Amino acid sequence: MIKKRKPIVALVLSILSPGLGHVYAGNVKKGLLLFLLQYGVLFLLGKLGLLSTAYGIWFLILFLACLYLYAMFSAVRLALANKTYELKPYNRWYWYLAIFALILVVSQTLISSRGSILGFELYQVPSNPMKPILQPGDYISVDTQDQSLNIGDVVVFRYPNNRQVLFTQRIVALGNDKVAIKDGQVMLNGEPELISSVDESFRCSDVSISMPERVVPEGQVFVLGDWRDNSNDSRYWGALPESDVIGIVTYIWLSKEFSRIGNKIKR
Repeated sequence: MIKKRKPIVALVLSILSPGLGHVYAGNVKKGLLLFLLQYGVLFLLGKLGLLSTAYGIWFLILFLACLYLYAMFSAVRLALANKTYELKPYNRWYWYLAIFALILVVSQTLISSRGSILGFELYQVPSNPMKPILQPGDYISVDTQDQSLNIGDVVVFRYPNNRQVLFTQRIVALGNDKVAIKDGQVMLNGEPELISSVDESFRCSDVSISMPERVVPEGQVFVLGDWRDNSNDSRYWGALPESDVIGIVTYIWLSKEFSRIGNKIKR
């Protein structure tokens, strides 16, 4: 059967997924290449750990924007060129539906399991217990591949009293450590822990100035918010199982304040 290819259909299919418009317009090999390129680059960046950095996320956004624009332009051009096109076996509506369903399954799997498959998560900071390093509204990238937790790491974890809620705070002690607060300074195994020091203006209340020594159980971590006076942390509900830590905060990749974009979250 001879049937002309419609540019508008090729455009819409390319918007749904790069490569789908090329299948419609008659170049299934290029369509498959574009499909594999999209998810191959995403998988590669994730496994290299680049998607837990601000620069990696920006590169991915730019790459996807360029890929979609190219796929749309190329598919439309191909459709215009095929004024007399003999339909192939794959040029049937049910094949397009099957391909689109496959794309949805792959996309949903990567999105919902990006932490375990691609090694990163993206979150928006909703509150201010980590001021000034993190502000409400900051978009942060989180490394879920690095399982070595250290003193000073800012981590995202499941709140013990409601595991559906996620918190972001700083690790100040590891398993078997002795931790206390004296005159506003975190004391780790009897010595001042300078990495965990915060400005006096963020630790004015009694609970932020003094805390009796506690021993952190093995396999757990003790976390505090940098804004001690405004943080619901381990001082109130105890140490946190390491298994509840989702990952280590690495960068601010987007923020309301331009000067904060790209800031690396250091220990």
